[in-house]
Amino acid sequence: AIGVDKADGDLSRYVQAGRVITEHRPDVVIHLAAQVGRQFNEDKPDRAILHNVVAALNVARWCRFHGAAMVHFSTSEVYGSTDELLDEDAPLTATPTGIYALSKRWSEDVVREYGPEDLKIVRPSMPYGDSAPVGRGRRAMDNMLWQAHHRMPITVHRGAERSWCHVRDFTRAVRLIVEKGEPGAYNVGRDDDARSMHEIARRSCVIAKAPYTLIDEVDPPAKQTVVKRLSTAKLRALGWEPEVRLSDGMAELYEWVKNFGPDGQWITERKAAA
Repeated sequence: AIGVDKADGDLSRYVQAGRVITEHRPDVVIHLAAQVGRQFNEDKPDRAILHNVVAALNVARWCRFHGAAMVHFSTSEVYGSTDELLDEDAPLTATPTGIYALSKRWSEDVVREYGPEDLKIVRPSMPYGDSAPVGRGRRAMDNMLWQAHHRMPITVHRGAERSWCHVRDFTRAVRLIVEKGEPGAYNVGRDDDARSMHEIARRSCVIAKAPYTLIDEVDPPAKQTVVKRLSTAKLRALGWEPEVRLSDGMAELYEWVKNFGPDGQWITERKAAA
């Protein structure tokens, strides 16, 4: 396996994308590069189009040219906000939740139209685990643990519900899709362990030994995906089952989150700067 990032070439530029793929001549391209996160894309919608759609188009075209299989990472946000349990064949007709969801819908369209026949689309749903930063626009679970650790207010959207999938379970799922999956779309997450975000906030307080009074429950903002319920039957048919319990995964994540100071900066970096 060979990992590349923006330092190796800007995938939103057709020639640079071609140079990266031509240089390595891979059998399979797993395309993860994107501008992720609802808030960051709302801040810079033009970059959402450039890095989520144009880059995907370029990679898809070069994969087809070289005969490489492609695994394209989309998002569960393409389904919009709905209370129904949705599988991969569900029409994407719900009201989009913003430019991130739109750009990822469009990315799926362009890779299907211009990519190779051996094309698989991964729609991640609530993966969690260490290695992610904290702060505005970052994962809710990470932020809640971080806020509880530093005794900061924890904002919870009323009625919000998610099923969280630990990164170890998530990566096992992706490997199965790459090695055994037929072309098509796959939901990758959990559909068997739904938790309210209020519970996640309370668990964060318990882990950090913080008071529940930090929790502030508010109405969700407009165009927010309040509830996610996605079927993983297609993924489970490949032999996948989740293994990491939420309690264990959150405890591990807390050990990572403790490395961030109240300003959201990595503590060793703050000490070095001082």
